[in-house]
Amino acid sequence: MSAALFGFLKRHKLKHIVTLCFEEYLGLLVRYIPGYEGMLFRWLLCKVTFKKIGSKSLIWPNVYMTHTYNIIAGDCIAINVGAHIDGRGGIEIGSHTLIGPNVFIGSSNHSLSLRGDEVRLFQGHTLKPVKIGSNVWIGANCVICPGVSIGDNTIIGAGSVVTKDVPDSVIAFGVPAAVQNK
Repeated sequence: MSAALFGFLKRHKLKHIVTLCFEEYLGLLVRYIPGYEGMLFRWLLCKVTFKKIGSKSLIWPNVYMTHTYNIIAGDCIAINVGAHIDGRGGIEIGSHTLIGPNVFIGSSNHSLSLRGDEVRLFQGHTLKPVKIGSNVWIGANCVICPGVSIGDNTIIGAGSVVTKDVPDSVIAFGVPAAVQNK
């Protein structure tokens, strides 16, 4: 356990560790508060921990976010129930974007080394930023993989797994997500 803790402390800046503590402890307190009060408290927590978040955003109950110090979000975004967002590698979310229930957005992955001489837990992460444009709708139960860019005015259909970039003003869905003809 001490090796894992030492490795964690070695890889993170003090500011990031403090932010992670805020996310865990304050997040636990405000994550499940219902109603407008809960949305206000969750937005205030994001205001403190995000790199930047705009005004008038709605964060529904049971949204789990980690490494928020690398998340930039525009105005009037809505993140629905059960979403999980990992900002370790950097996430940018444009204004007026809707993120459906149970969506996962990840910006990091475990290193893909096949060496057997080192425990996978200690091999580190590959960080790849995610960029989500403005006026985007990501349907329920989607997975947005690290390194993906989603263009403005785009719709990602429910249950999709986005593994590569999606251009502006299209509808994409499926596993893996593909752009559909209009």
